[in-house]
Amino acid sequence: MDSRKSDGWSVIVYMKILHYSLGFPPYRTGGMTKFCMDVMTEQVRKGNEVALLWPGQMKSFRKTLMIKRKNSVYGIASYEIINPLPVPYDEGIADINAFTLPVDPKSYFVFLEEFCPDVIHIHTFMGLHVEFLRAAHELGIRMVFTSHDFFALCPKVTLFRKNQICDEALNCTYCKECNATALSLRKLSLLQSPLYREIKDNRFMKILRKRHRDHFLNSDSEHKICSEGDYVSSVEEYMRLRLYYREMLSLADVVHYNSSLTRNVYERFFVPAKSVLFPVTHENIEDHRREKKFSDYKRLSYLGPQGCGKGFYLLKDALDEVWQKNKNFELNIFFHVAAPAPYMRSHDGYSYDQLGKIMENTDVLVVSSVLIDTFGYPVPEALSYGVPVIVSGTVGAKDIIPKDCGIVVDDMNSRKLAEAIISLPADRLSQMNRAILEKYQVLTIEVMNDQLMRQCYNGDTGRQEQAEEK
Repeated sequence: MDSRKSDGWSVIVYMKILHYSLGFPPYRTGGMTKFCMDVMTEQVRKGNEVALLWPGQMKSFRKTLMIKRKNSVYGIASYEIINPLPVPYDEGIADINAFTLPVDPKSYFVFLEEFCPDVIHIHTFMGLHVEFLRAAHELGIRMVFTSHDFFALCPKVTLFRKNQICDEALNCTYCKECNATALSLRKLSLLQSPLYREIKDNRFMKILRKRHRDHFLNSDSEHKICSEGDYVSSVEEYMRLRLYYREMLSLADVVHYNSSLTRNVYERFFVPAKSVLFPVTHENIEDHRREKKFSDYKRLSYLGPQGCGKGFYLLKDALDEVWQKNKNFELNIFFHVAAPAPYMRSHDGYSYDQLGKIMENTDVLVVSSVLIDTFGYPVPEALSYGVPVIVSGTVGAKDIIPKDCGIVVDDMNSRKLAEAIISLPADRLSQMNRAILEKYQVLTIEVMNDQLMRQCYNGDTGRQEQAEEK
């Protein structure tokens, strides 16, 4: 929604906005889902008509593409794609043909002509046919793509292999190896089924999911994933898959980058006709900054998962080194490890309403990602509570850290990270806390949504209603 003044009248512009993402919670979770839900909720609150299109059931007996209206969620209209493309998550893609399967676009044309959105905001290409974007382009509907991850560039999403950033991604040299253990189409079909939506959160399925993810994120798992085996697709086929997603990117009117790091990576592969860059946020990030008291006992927190890519093992190596010299600290983690180090304090997974308590008990937050993290919500979450941060140079949210409010460690390794941690006595942490109070501007979901409307959606395309100015 936008407002302008014209001849003594207040002109309010309401928009009809269609989002495409993987679905609603609790069926879908993660940072992208959180962002999409919070943006849609804010847009509904501002009076816009909002809908979510999402990839649903893959039928084995009838392959016809259909769009099915579902019950609205929080005032957001819900539309399920029946027989979308498979959704591979971050597990990889083995059969390129299955992920580039052509489809009759008629259902997409009918849906778009009936719903008639002013703008389509695409958050991922997973599950989506290129025919959808071609149809929207032909109908003259504005399309915006937000780069939450690197799926359009890397079937494994992260551009990360064998515990380091892939240096051959441009040529797809290792794609067939890294994707060798991708989930089968049968498993992907099950994960997109109505049955799985119903049983996903029962106790047994949670145990199975955790066991699978623990193995997937284990420090050695990248080596297991990249082991030799029978490969379904060739390097040439992965290049063809890259071109498939490149066409999708080229059909977007605006590409929204959430960090300069994300932009730099994407534009090694593809330079869009128009792009904008501004950081992202979610509705639970508000201004809670206050002056904090620090002591010689240092309380560190790590909010990421157990695994190599997000830097848990790097952080552990660094703290093992610090522990040999100084035992006056602790590390709070929010998962349970089999053999925790003596400085670790393990907690159950947290929810956003617990952030205040977590930050109250945190002197410095560490975001030690080894892989390229397009943004990283823990950074603004910590700063919004006045908590200093130590951040890897591969974390996109480093863009938002003002001078003296945190430490960015480029080419981070365990030695550099240990040195950064040791360099933060109580008085320096107090200085950083004061700098956050003075310099950091908390980005709220309302302000960010206004940026989306102004810089990406082009509010002039909206529906206008005139109300007499009072």
